[in-house]
Amino acid sequence: MTTILIQLLIGGVLLGGLYALIAFGLSLIYGVARILNFAHGTLLAIAGIAASFMFAKWGVNPVLIAFVLLPIFFAFGWLLYVYLLEPLAGRNPMQATIGTVLVTVGLLLVISDIAALLAGPTSVNIRLPVDVFILQGIIISTTELYILLGIVALTLALHIILRRTWFGRAVRSVTQDSVGARICGVRAGAIHAATVAFGSAIVAIAGVLYVLNYPINPYEGFSLTVKAFTIIILGGIGNLPGALLAGMFLGVAEALTGFFWTSDWAPGLSIILLLVILIVFPQGFLSRSRT
Repeated sequence: MTTILIQLLIGGVLLGGLYALIAFGLSLIYGVARILNFAHGTLLAIAGIAASFMFAKWGVNPVLIAFVLLPIFFAFGWLLYVYLLEPLAGRNPMQATIGTVLVTVGLLLVISDIAALLAGPTSVNIRLPVDVFILQGIIISTTELYILLGIVALTLALHIILRRTWFGRAVRSVTQDSVGARICGVRAGAIHAATVAFGSAIVAIAGVLYVLNYPINPYEGFSLTVKAFTIIILGGIGNLPGALLAGMFLGVAEALTGFFWTSDWAPGLSIILLLVILIVFPQGFLSRSRT
């Protein structure tokens, strides 16, 4: 029984780490630009489908696929903000919020249908040659190690970018005081666009990692967005370590629920946690106090 639990924990931590990567970008976009991007998870689905197509058609290495998709999704995110979201900034706060929800939900539906038309509605993934390591009955595949390495590398890269670069300082200044940042010469509009683009690029890489071990179809994106919202609320907006812990908690909870109860309840677990957290911990269970 102990071996089974450890196996479940390993799978849950990997899945939760991928959930956290989705939440990183979504948290960054909302924290800076105050945009609820309901199409965020669908971008992961599109990236995963594109990655599986490139691998199946041309045998492109997943690492190279990630480098190819990164600038494409960065440009898509930039154009999304400039042409669809920025025009709403001049409206009053309620109209702007409702407008961004309608735009991103509409985008979710459009790109999901286009992807289903081009690639089909069935689930796809990347099947790499797998070697297996067995340690006292615990099975670990090379694919899982690749995913873990990707999660760690991307998390460290995000931390360095947000803490050690000019872009990271500009993002934090706009988040804390948009007016003060403008006075100091930071172009808030350009930072908003760059943040949406940066978040879209993050989720593209997460999509490549996701399809290495889990199948994806064009219509699964919204459920991933809901899980990302749950992680953000659990970990606190803008709290990357909190989001990572919250993602792993959700992944482990889903794995245990699927094994001990039924897998049918695993997808709905994020909704239940979201409602409980909103009622009991409205500021986020793992959020930190800030002055």
